[in-house]
Amino acid sequence: MSLRIYLDDCAYDKFLVTHLVAAGHEVTIPPELNTSGMDDLIHLREAAARGLIVLTKDADDFEELHQRGTPHAGILGIYQDNDPGRDMNYGEIVRAISNLESAGVEIDGRFHVLNHWRY
Repeated sequence: MSLRIYLDDCAYDKFLVTHLVAAGHEVTIPPELNTSGMDDLIHLREAAARGLIVLTKDADDFEELHQRGTPHAGILGIYQDNDPGRDMNYGEIVRAISNLESAGVEIDGRFHVLNHWRY
């Protein structure tokens, strides 16, 4: 299965894009939507308007937007400790998305912490 994913500013990295595309996902980045440097709400609204799932490393802020009832196609949040030994690498992010998909859980309109799917 392939997901349509939008990487917000804090998750956008060309190597992550490469890994996600290699795993079969369609990836959209902020420069393609002219949202670079914009507020998180703008990122979420623009992604939602296109049916894109947001992948973010700004999980707290996006979870708050989710809790407020802002419509979206799904949010995949990644929590970081700024510790390379504990933070998710690109392969773990891709594997966590695959684990989430394989579990058959609903993504549309939901907030998921990808760290919980890293196994």
